[in-house]
Amino acid sequence: MTAFGAPTATLPVVAPSTTIPLRLAPHMWAGVVFFIAFTAPGWAAAFGAPAAAAAGIVACAGVAILAARVIRAPQWRALPWTALAFAGWAGASIAWSRWPETTALTWTLLAATTLVGIALAAMLTWRQLVSALAWALAAVMALSVIFEVWAALIVGGPVGIEFAAVDAQTERSDIWTSAQLFTGGRLDGIVGNANLLAMLALLAVVVLSIRLAIERRHRVLFAVTLAVSAYLLVRAESATAFIATVALAVALVILLSARMARTTSGRVRVYLTAAALGSLIAGLAWVMRRGILSFLGRDGDLTDRTEIWDLVFSRGAAQPVVGNGFATPWIPWDPAFTDWIVMPRGLHIIQAHSVWVDVWFQLGVVGVVLLAGLYALFVWRTWVFAVRHHRWQRRDDRVTATVSLLPVAVGVIVVIQGITESSPLLLWGWMLTVLFLAKLQPRDGASQIGSSGHARRETAPEFF
Repeated sequence: MTAFGAPTATLPVVAPSTTIPLRLAPHMWAGVVFFIAFTAPGWAAAFGAPAAAAAGIVACAGVAILAARVIRAPQWRALPWTALAFAGWAGASIAWSRWPETTALTWTLLAATTLVGIALAAMLTWRQLVSALAWALAAVMALSVIFEVWAALIVGGPVGIEFAAVDAQTERSDIWTSAQLFTGGRLDGIVGNANLLAMLALLAVVVLSIRLAIERRHRVLFAVTLAVSAYLLVRAESATAFIATVALAVALVILLSARMARTTSGRVRVYLTAAALGSLIAGLAWVMRRGILSFLGRDGDLTDRTEIWDLVFSRGAAQPVVGNGFATPWIPWDPAFTDWIVMPRGLHIIQAHSVWVDVWFQLGVVGVVLLAGLYALFVWRTWVFAVRHHRWQRRDDRVTATVSLLPVAVGVIVVIQGITESSPLLLWGWMLTVLFLAKLQPRDGASQIGSSGHARRETAPEFF
C-alpha cells in the first residue's frame, strides 16, 4: 500500500536469464567454427571423414542461423568479389571436369567455407575476431600437447587413424602421430601433420601476441599458451614454417618502418631500401640454396615435391587453359586419384603440395590468373590497412594499430605456405583469406567504425 492507501503494483520475481545474448552469440560460435576448421584433419583421423563432415555441417548451420538473425542489411559492395570469382570458376569446372563427382564434392566444401568467411566478417568486430581466433588456437595448441603426451606415455608409441594399432607394415598415411615428444622427432599434434601443426603454431604466436597486447583478461593463460605455441613451432621442424617465420619478421620490420616514416618520400625510401636488400638476400639465398636446405633438414627436391610436381604437370598438360576440374583435396577413393602418386612407406598424396601447381592442374591458366589477382588484392588491402593505422596517441589508436597487423601476418603465412602446400585452398587458410578480404572491402556509406565503437570518416588509403 502507498501512503494514500492505493494498492501498489508488485513486479513478478524473474530468475536470471541463462541465455546467451544475440550480440555475443556470433563471437562465441565463431570460436567453435575456427576450432573445427583448424582441427578438421584431426576429426577425420579420430572418427573418420563422415565425422569431420558432420562437424563442418554443424559449424556452417550455426553460422547460417546467426547470420539470418544478425545481418539485417547486407552490403553488396562488401562482398569479396575476387574470391567469389575464383569459387565461381571452380564451380563452373564441373561442366568439363574429368572427375565430376570429386569436383562437386570438393567445390561444395569450397563454397561453404567461402560463405562462412563472408558471414563471420559481417558479424564480428575486430576485437571479437581476435578473441575468437585466440581461444580456438589456444585450444588446438593445448590439445596437441595433451595428445602427444598421451601417445608417448600412455600408448607408448605411434597412434594410427581411428586409434588403430601401428606396426611395421602400417602405411604412413594411416598413422595419426608418430609419438616423438620425448624422442626428439617431429611432432604431428592433434591435426596429424607436422607441417600443418607448424603453420597453426605460427598463426597462434601471432594471434596470441596481439591478444595479449590489446586485452588484460586471461593474460596468464594466453601467455602460457603463447609459450606452448612457440615450442610446438620449433618441434614441428617445418622448413616452410621456418621460412614463413623469417618472411613474417621481415614484413613486420618493413611495415613498422613505413609507419614511422610519416611522409610519402620517407615511405618511398623505406620501400626502395627493402626492395634492394630483398633482391640481394634473394640472390644469396638462391646461390646458397643447397646449404640452406641442408640446414633445414631438406634435400634438393624439397622432400619429393619436385617429383610430385613433374607428375602433376605431365597429367595436367591435356587441359592447360581451363584445367581438368576442381579437386581440392584429391579424393583418395575416386578412381582418378586412387594410387596415382604413392611415395615411400605408402604415403598416398592427395594434393600437389603447391597452391599454384594444384590450381593450374585443376583450373588451368584462368584459375591461376584469378587466384593471383585475389592474392594481389589481399596483400594490397592488408598492407594499406596496416600502414594507415599508425597512430599511437590514445588507447583506441593503439588497439587498432596492433590489430591491423593481423591481416598482414595471415597474408604472409598463407602465401608462403602456398608455395609448398595446397592447404591455403582449404578450411582455415581459405576461410581467413575470404574473411579478411570481406572485412577490408570498401563499405557503403562514408564512415566506418573504429575500435572504440564510434563512427569516423573514412580516409583515403595511405600506402606511400
